[in-house]
Amino acid sequence: MAKRLFSCPLTEQDELDYYSNIMEENNIDYYITPGSAFGLSKPSFWIKDDAVFPQAKVIFEQHQAIYAQQARERYQKETGYNPEAQGKEKFDFFLKNLYQKRFLIPWIFLAFVLLYWYFNAFFGMFEANSPK
Repeated sequence: MAKRLFSCPLTEQDELDYYSNIMEENNIDYYITPGSAFGLSKPSFWIKDDAVFPQAKVIFEQHQAIYAQQARERYQKETGYNPEAQGKEKFDFFLKNLYQKRFLIPWIFLAFVLLYWYFNAFFGMFEANSPK
């Protein structure tokens, strides 16, 4: 009977490919189930054979740190992020990313306006009914 190695609702495809390659290198049969509509079930990485599940779990745990380091390095290379940055360099990185996501600013502003309007109307109901 198959056993679930890990659930992967927020896992990127490259991470699934990485673990698929690792399992294939170690001759471990696996399959990946997709998630269902509306999030009723999450995508999962399954090991087909119970007998090799402990070995697969050990391999998975060993490669988690390796994949995390590779993903961190890839992110730093793609974005130019420097975790040891201080002062002006850190501020410049923040401004660069803010500029790249500038199209979100009007939507965020609109969300705050709508929240203000909603809560103002909600609490206004209690003021109109309160005795003076």
